[in-house]
Amino acid sequence: MTEIFSENRYFSKTPLYWDNNMDYNSEIVGSRMNPDLTPEIEREVSFFLKWGYLVVENALTSDQIKDLRDALDNSFDRLGHSFIHQLLEEDNRFTFLLDNPPIISRMKAILGNCIQLHSATGRVTKPGEPDQSWHRDLPWPKDPEPPPYGNEPGQINCGYYLDQLTTKNGPIVILPGSHRAPFRPPKNHSSFPDEKFVLASPGQAIMFDGWLFHRGGGNQSEQNRRTCLMCYQNAWMKSREPFDGPIATRLRKTGTNEQKLLLGAITKW
Repeated sequence: MTEIFSENRYFSKTPLYWDNNMDYNSEIVGSRMNPDLTPEIEREVSFFLKWGYLVVENALTSDQIKDLRDALDNSFDRLGHSFIHQLLEEDNRFTFLLDNPPIISRMKAILGNCIQLHSATGRVTKPGEPDQSWHRDLPWPKDPEPPPYGNEPGQINCGYYLDQLTTKNGPIVILPGSHRAPFRPPKNHSSFPDEKFVLASPGQAIMFDGWLFHRGGGNQSEQNRRTCLMCYQNAWMKSREPFDGPIATRLRKTGTNEQKLLLGAITKW
C-alpha cells in the first residue's frame, strides 16, 4: 500500500492504492468514494438533505415509459397480485432501472459511489384500494441524540410513477423534513399541516429518504396506478432481496463494474 505520510509528515499527494491482500475486487468498488458534482446537482443534494425528497425531471423517456407500463401490466396479469418483489427477474425491460443514469448519478451524489441495490419492486394500486398509513421504510429507531459513530446509514427509495398522479388515483403523500424527526409516524393516515401531495407525471421520478414519513393515497379513480420502486443503500448494508435469480446473477457476473457492485458482487468487506 502507498505510504500515507510523506517524509515531511504531511499527507502524500500520491494516490492511495488498494491493498493487494483485500478480499474484494477493487475495480468493482472503485478508487473514490465521492463523485464530482456539478453546481446544479449540489443544489439538488442540499434540497434533499433538508427536505428528504427530490423530484427528478426526465428520469424516463417516452419509450421507456411505454416499455415499463407493458412489462408491469404483463407481470401483474401473470402473477395475479399487486405487489411484485424481485422486479428485475420479471421482465428484461426492467433491467435498465438498475443503473438508470438520471437516478443513479443523484443516488451517488448523496450516498457516495459505493452503493448497492436494496430492493426492486413494482406496485399496481387498484381502484378502491384505501389510504396507506404513514410509515418509514427503515426498521431501526431514530433517536433525538446524534447517532453512534458510523450508525446512521443511508437508504433512498426512488418511485417511477407510470401514470399521472392526481388527488383521486392515490398519489404519494410525504411530510417534508420528517426524515429528521426523532419520533415514529402515526399508525393512521391522519393529515399533517405541512404534508405534501406529490402529483408526479410519467417521466418524473421521486427520490425520498427511507426515514421520511410517507404513504400512498387511496385510489378513488377507475384506473390502476402503476409504480416501479428502486431502493438503494450504502453497499455495506444488507439488502432485502437475494438477487439470486437468472437476470441478476447474469448481471452480477458479466455486467459492468457498477452493475456488479449494485447487485452485491462484493459479498464481504
